[in-house]
Amino acid sequence: MLQALKVGLLIERSNRKNIVALLAVIVIVFGCMFFIKAQSVGDQLNEKKGDYYSSRAVLAKFQVQDASRDGDGSDLFKNLTQQKSAVALQIASLTVENYPMYYEASYRIAELRQQAFNMEEYEKVKDLLPSKFQNSMNYLYFKTMFESGKNTISDISHYIPFLLYFFSLVGVGWYIFMSFYTSSILLDDFEHSSIIKGYPVRFDQYVISKCIIAFLYVVAFIALIFISATPLLFNGLGDGSEKVTVYLGDPTLISSVQYIALCIVYMLVISIFVMLLSIILNVLLKNMYLTLFVHFILFFLPIIFPSIISVLPYNPFHFMNFNEILSGMPLDLVRPVDVTMNIGLLIMSICILIMLFVIKTFFSTGKIKRA
Repeated sequence: MLQALKVGLLIERSNRKNIVALLAVIVIVFGCMFFIKAQSVGDQLNEKKGDYYSSRAVLAKFQVQDASRDGDGSDLFKNLTQQKSAVALQIASLTVENYPMYYEASYRIAELRQQAFNMEEYEKVKDLLPSKFQNSMNYLYFKTMFESGKNTISDISHYIPFLLYFFSLVGVGWYIFMSFYTSSILLDDFEHSSIIKGYPVRFDQYVISKCIIAFLYVVAFIALIFISATPLLFNGLGDGSEKVTVYLGDPTLISSVQYIALCIVYMLVISIFVMLLSIILNVLLKNMYLTLFVHFILFFLPIIFPSIISVLPYNPFHFMNFNEILSGMPLDLVRPVDVTMNIGLLIMSICILIMLFVIKTFFSTGKIKRA
């Protein structure tokens, strides 16, 4: 086993695939930095201006009515008019950097939207406003910020806020990245089997050594994300205790550092899952492109057909985009599904054990043979 690890490390050290993957991580991180600067991502003032125009579009669905307390306007029209005024207050408070007023106005908007859900004619405007669940997440966050008297807002150009933004997106592509990285995890050695014929090794031991080596590179990929983002330290470290709203069975507030740590745990578990699945597909299909094709089919089906999540809520591939699960996306489906990443973590762990059992039981064939 140790000999397999030693030889495997020597082989992988000069493998161009690993060098390309490391460079890809650096390019993606720097690309994300340039993107947020070019597109003004995280500029809350611009975002709130967009919300103001949206609130005007919502009111346009009604005939002009008197929105005063004693006017003839409907309760929903009056509610939406107050929302529009509160958005204007958000813009004003951000402009003069009065952040306690911003949180108060945001809390007020969440309250008004909570009231609007039960009003007549809400169906006319529901597609232009956050869903009931999304609003409950906003309500919890802004209520906590307002009551705690918070007087700052996060700057995405700082180190920790950028990492929070980056890890809030990484779930979209991590499975795909790992699929590319592991799609030929065994095939390269099968093509050059003379390298490892100098010593006897059982296939399951060989597989474990390949997984350990690939896992070490995965850890290096994640570490490289933190290293590549270090230029942002010149702008400032940021607040690691900044709160983030996540769904963990109920809307919950956790710190930015906790969110990043949670994402890293899921990324590591997903990496092991993908490695083992690639190994099984390599042995069965003996082709890198077929392995990738199966990976993509399994990953994209729930995205193309979201209703699959409602029919098969415990399919492990529903949890690969873990950011969506943490944001509570399945609760906003036509047929809501209450699943959490803790359930996903349990399901993926069970699948990992099953795949290890399959490899140990069916793929242990003595010495390594050409695929």
